[in-house]
Amino acid sequence: MLSMLYAVSRADVSPLNNKRGGRMHILLTPKTVGIGSAFLGTLTLEPQEVFTRHMHPYSDECVYIVQGEVTFENDENTIVASAGTGVFIPRFAPHRLQNTGEVEAMLVFFCTPLAPTPEQGHVLLEFPEGD
Repeated sequence: MLSMLYAVSRADVSPLNNKRGGRMHILLTPKTVGIGSAFLGTLTLEPQEVFTRHMHPYSDECVYIVQGEVTFENDENTIVASAGTGVFIPRFAPHRLQNTGEVEAMLVFFCTPLAPTPEQGHVLLEFPEGD
């Protein structure tokens, strides 16, 4: 059981080498702080940049828009969210994000519970050009 408090700075975490779009920094994980139930990170998207369609078969996802405007699309609906807005994405819900604003968008996301392995946490449903 965790009893210590932990802090991980975004500046101390390298962005993931990800071809899905944007720059993702995963801050709170089993490896960084020993958390066993969730993970937390940030995603930044340039204007018009897309984070490709995917789903989480094990985790619900909560997203908070810190800066900018982001359009969330799935099979059921589309949500345009701006700074100060939280968005809930249930497990198994396919979703795609796009910065539809004119400034860089920054999001904080939290996924819980964890998938059995990081590779099982995201199922890609759309692949970037060139893949």
